[in-house]
Amino acid sequence: MSRPVVIIGGWLSSPTDYLGMANVLASFPYGRVVYVTDINRWTWASLRDPDFRVVMDIIARTVELALTETGAPKVDLIGHSAGGRLARAYLGDVPCQGVVYDGKRYVDHLTTLGTAHATTEIFVAQFGAFVQEAYPGAYYPQVAYCSVVGETVHGRRWGRPEEIVAFRSYELVCGNGSEIGDGVIPSRSAYLTGADNLILRGVRHAPYNASRSWYGAADIVAEWFDNSGAENQKQGISVDQELQLQS
Repeated sequence: MSRPVVIIGGWLSSPTDYLGMANVLASFPYGRVVYVTDINRWTWASLRDPDFRVVMDIIARTVELALTETGAPKVDLIGHSAGGRLARAYLGDVPCQGVVYDGKRYVDHLTTLGTAHATTEIFVAQFGAFVQEAYPGAYYPQVAYCSVVGETVHGRRWGRPEEIVAFRSYELVCGNGSEIGDGVIPSRSAYLTGADNLILRGVRHAPYNASRSWYGAADIVAEWFDNSGAENQKQGISVDQELQLQS
């Protein structure tokens, strides 16, 4: 039986931002059943560091739904941007704001896309430090970790609009705006010790300004997605419990 895929979105994202990537993964040649966590922009905006239990609970519920509906013993997690940090915390067996998720029991692969594993961002400083200290690197040997990042846009204080935006974002993430990355996350911040670290040149961070060159575009998915968990299985997509599409 194929492992279902659970996609965890990034900061201030909406589930609909990931339906394109979900459709790619549900179609040939991947043929996976795909679930997108139902974390909307308002939920993201309401979070206060270090308490991310609301979204962590959604992740746990979505993984449980995926396992129940498919009968698979484990899932493959894909965390985009901040979603990758949440995924690492979900795997853990150390209490997170008093809750132990221990998701490693249910996860075979974790792929992070444009995730700043090392970050100086003020609004996630405490939570980010907790994840790095409690679960450094590819922490659980039974989980296959892959960290994917674009190396595409040089940050410049003065330059093209994309370069200026990148400079400000990189400066927020790592303290130095004159880096190279995916336009939002500097490449070096996405390095995760012990993981399969993959750099993709020409790849940008998000679908809203780079629909054909972001991590979830069809041609880009082919460069990073490990389909070793695929077998013949009915295809489908689900956004948590509220939105279900059959391909």
